[in-house]
Order: sequence, then C-alpha cells, then structure tokens
Amino acid sequence: MLKINQIDFSWSKTAQSCLNALSLAVAPQESVALIGDNGAGKSTLLRLMAGLLQPTQGEIHVQGESLATLKARQRARLIGVLFQEAEHQILHSQVYTEVAFGLRLQKRPEAEIRQRTEAALALCGLEKIAQAHPLDLHVAQRRMVAVASLEAMAPPLILLDEPSRDFDAYWLAIFERWLTGCKRRGDTIVAISHDYDFARRHFPRVVRLSEGRISQDGSPEQLLVNA
Repeated sequence: MLKINQIDFSWSKTAQSCLNALSLAVAPQESVALIGDNGAGKSTLLRLMAGLLQPTQGEIHVQGESLATLKARQRARLIGVLFQEAEHQILHSQVYTEVAFGLRLQKRPEAEIRQRTEAALALCGLEKIAQAHPLDLHVAQRRMVAVASLEAMAPPLILLDEPSRDFDAYWLAIFERWLTGCKRRGDTIVAISHDYDFARRHFPRVVRLSEGRISQDGSPEQLLVNA
C-alpha cells in the first residue's frame, strides 16, 4: 500500500536534514503506530506520506503510484489525513456541509452524498449537531467532525497525527469504534501516537523514529514493554 524508499527531507537547502535515508513499507490492511521523541521527524514523515511535502531525495509510492505524480484530487481518493488540530482542516460553517464536502468535490450523486454523509455523522456521534457550526463545538466534537469527513470519503490509506488527544472517555470510545470499523473494512492506517496504551490496543506494528531515522520496528510487546 505504502512504500517509502530512501527519502531525505530538509526545510531548506542550508538546513540540516530532519529525515535521513528513511525507508518504510506498509502492507495493505496493516495498522502501524509511529512513536518517538518530539523532533524525531514523525509529523514531517506523515506530511510526506500525505503528499503535502516533497522529499529532498527518494520516492514515496501509494498503491504502486508515485506520490509526486498524483494531483491533489487523486491523492484525496487514496489518502485521508487527521491533523493534531482539527480546526486547521475545517472549511465550512455547518457540520453536515463539512462532512459532505469531499464527496461533492468528487461529483458523487446527490443520493450517495446524503447517504454517506448521514452514515458518517451517525457513526461519529454527530447526527444531532449536523446543522451546528463546527467551531462552536467543543474540541472533541470538532475532532470528530474531521473524522466523519474521513469516514464519508473512505480512502484506503488513513494517516492520523496524535489521534487520541482531546478526547474524554466518552468520545475516545466513539473514536475507537470508528477506528475498529476502518480496520475491519480493510483500510491501511498509520498513526503518530504518544499514547502508548492506545497504541498497544490498536496497532500490531510499532515503528520508532529517532533523529530522522527508523531505530526500531516491531510489535508493541517488543517496543512498548517498558514505555
């Protein structure tokens, strides 16, 4: 599903590389947690996987396609991203309109847009606030608006940046129900997480980054036993 081949990345020609000769392969339907200290390069790597940044060297392929050759709309069909701060990816003044937006860009039939949007809202616990302004909601609800947008689009590769943050027990349970459904559907999931209990519950494979390189790659039992 995802193949990263010897990528480097730096923010400018004179800056030191923050990722160095990094290679990673993620199989279809695999769920992988990225861990590591702050500054290890995790969020930069996630943005490279999403095609929001371009590597200084090396290549990234998604479903055998070079990410560098795909247009934004092509990437949107393949890749969904949840950022740390959901309000940075919310564009509209109504929850329903926000969740339906990606489907409208794809010019889906109106009946399909309605069905998929309503199903995503219900799954994400948002059906009663579908007419609300997303920025009037509390932080967990705003985060679930972004999640519902992913659910409506149903891309095969989902990238999550600190997905369990901002949730109390109630909203975390709703989010984890959604995540479990994604895995049952056969989605491929890569998530950055500092919440090691969450990583243990949901990710059979854990990759640790250190100073822009992969330092460990194994099971939660191997990497998180003393964490």
